[in-house]
Amino acid sequence: MGYRLNMAHLTMLCIVLSGCSDGQSIAETNDAEAPNFLFIISDDQGLDASAQYAVSQDVPHTPVIDSLAAKGIVFDNAWATPSCTTTRGSIISGQHGINSGVTTTPALMDPNTLTLQRYLKSHTAFTYSTAVIGKWHLAGGNATDQLSHPNDVGVDYYAGNISGTVDSFFDWPLNINGNLTSETSYHTSKITDLAIDWIQQQVSPWFMWLAYVSPHSPFHLPPAHLHTQTLSGDTNNIQSNPRAYYLAAIEAMDTEIGRLLDSIPQNERDNTLIVFLGDNGTPRRVIDTNVYELTHGKGSLYEGGIRVPMVVSGKGVSRVNEREAALVNTTDLFATVSQAAGMAVPSDRDSQSFLDLLSSANSSTRAYNYSEYVSSTTHGWAVRNANFKLMVNADGTKALFNLTDDPRELVNLIEQTDLYAELIAALETYGNTIRFVDQTDNANAVIDITNANLVNQTRSCAAYVNDYKSNALDVATSENYKGDLKITVLDEQCVFTTNAIPNHNLNDGAQSFPNSIAEQFDEYRIPLSPQRAADTTPLSLSVDNAIMLNGVKVDILAAGCFGVGNGKIGCDDISQPWRYDPLFSASGFRVDSHNAHTQPDGTYHYHGAPNALFSATEVVESPVVGFAADGFPIFGSYFIDNGTVRKVRSSYRLKSGERPSGSGQPGGVYDGTFRDDYEFIAGAGDLDACNGMVVEGSYRYYITDEFPYVLGCFSGTPDDSFYKH
Repeated sequence: MGYRLNMAHLTMLCIVLSGCSDGQSIAETNDAEAPNFLFIISDDQGLDASAQYAVSQDVPHTPVIDSLAAKGIVFDNAWATPSCTTTRGSIISGQHGINSGVTTTPALMDPNTLTLQRYLKSHTAFTYSTAVIGKWHLAGGNATDQLSHPNDVGVDYYAGNISGTVDSFFDWPLNINGNLTSETSYHTSKITDLAIDWIQQQVSPWFMWLAYVSPHSPFHLPPAHLHTQTLSGDTNNIQSNPRAYYLAAIEAMDTEIGRLLDSIPQNERDNTLIVFLGDNGTPRRVIDTNVYELTHGKGSLYEGGIRVPMVVSGKGVSRVNEREAALVNTTDLFATVSQAAGMAVPSDRDSQSFLDLLSSANSSTRAYNYSEYVSSTTHGWAVRNANFKLMVNADGTKALFNLTDDPRELVNLIEQTDLYAELIAALETYGNTIRFVDQTDNANAVIDITNANLVNQTRSCAAYVNDYKSNALDVATSENYKGDLKITVLDEQCVFTTNAIPNHNLNDGAQSFPNSIAEQFDEYRIPLSPQRAADTTPLSLSVDNAIMLNGVKVDILAAGCFGVGNGKIGCDDISQPWRYDPLFSASGFRVDSHNAHTQPDGTYHYHGAPNALFSATEVVESPVVGFAADGFPIFGSYFIDNGTVRKVRSSYRLKSGERPSGSGQPGGVYDGTFRDDYEFIAGAGDLDACNGMVVEGSYRYYITDEFPYVLGCFSGTPDDSFYKH
């Protein structure tokens, strides 16, 4: 079987987020031997559903994981994040979400991310094959298209479900390297089959991430030979007794992990390091309330949401049948694998190797642990030391718990500043360090975005929380200006506070602006979770359209139309026909190379594509460049269409023929002078009437070279903060 029989080159490191047999320290492995890596991750399994932790009396029968624990180490203080996507992002990138952009579930991981697979393949002398088998959930939604497919981020082979779960464990879409088929085999068993088959085919060192969907919902009755629970499988019984089915799914997974390990010859298992890991805490519906409060499980920053089971066994683990109290983070898998493969860890990772702990209990460990999350119910971060934990919410409120004396986290000590002020300060300082906060003045470290091309494709506005500065030159007057933008999260919204100065030169058109630019004091708010409305909302002169990620607003409509004043001034009535398009040169509006100019009060604003923040010529998938007033993200001009990167196309077209003439009518051919010269033709391009479309199950707007340029209308409801006063 190829590489598996070539023991001269075998040293297998299998991080199955589960275990194997003991052996020599990986650090002592001969340079000529290449370790293999295998991650196995359990989906939604908390400590209260793990037999290796004495916290619950209602646990599954898991003899395989028990055996791994008996031959290795059980980690008592491993932290993940409160949810599936964010933990997966932390493992594969070695970064917390604040630094990787994966802060919420679902989320799209930037395809340019330095993943562990990419790093392993490019920074070691060994030729690694890599695979992800099972759940991906880093593609931004529940779609099954190819955006952010594992193959695009350094993974050679992918087989599983792109989305966060499946509708049925017995009828689900199997995606193998982008090819979709319908699969009716039990999901847990089929995923195991695929893992066994792939390993047996390898002839070189390899890295596998085996990601089960079990025991994630939908709760179901697994095949009888895989579990010990006595259950009917009746729908009503599942509804009334979901935890028993949840535990049965864990048992079925344990059985199949055993089958996987049994398929590996003993000499290979002796060269395999296995780590069993849960990705977040137990869901509220099936949580053991004798262990955790009902609201302290999955989706929360309480211990029930982020403290997860982790068992390490096998190659390099000379500590057998031991427990380890060291603080470990899911980001640490990046550094641990890197060290085991003889590589240095990149300096921009949040990862700390725990490799030495596998052979020595006296190894140096983390002094602090950190986790974070953004959702409709949880916005904040947490940090702990050996005994105490600080939780900081987006609105600034805090909680402090003594985890040793109060493991259920019921007693908030935050007001006892006379006793804990120094401790609180130390914990908060560490958290702020992770979040790039400048400790000298307790303000966010400012990011200079002058002439920046953005890269982040994360749709959530929370991914852009920070302070930004920039420099701008008014070319016509040679005056310099400084941009100032702050993005925060408060009360289920992202708050943009800006002085409206751009991050690029301005006023460089053929004719200079009639009004000088001036700093503003604007605040815009957008929802963290935007929703499409039953009906679209038309653009209006009374509503600013969008805020870009350089702090400049978008204001598509011109305050001028035919027949009013000199033909351009006035026309505040949005129903007035023949409104000029300021981007049509013959209309006479003075705009610069960024399709922008200033209003009478000095506000710089875009009427169309800003020609900034993303490259309009480089053929790569565009990033998020701003957010519309309804909260939906605005992307640049390029997207992936069936594997090909190309520009999006507007569905608006010039009308044919001539305009009506006469009283109040301009006459002449439809040439684009007026917005009324265009009509929307469904299907003529990629986008809808609002200049947006659904990608990966989520709505977004795109910037187009053609009319309507940024927005044609709002698919959601504009926030009140965008209304002009």
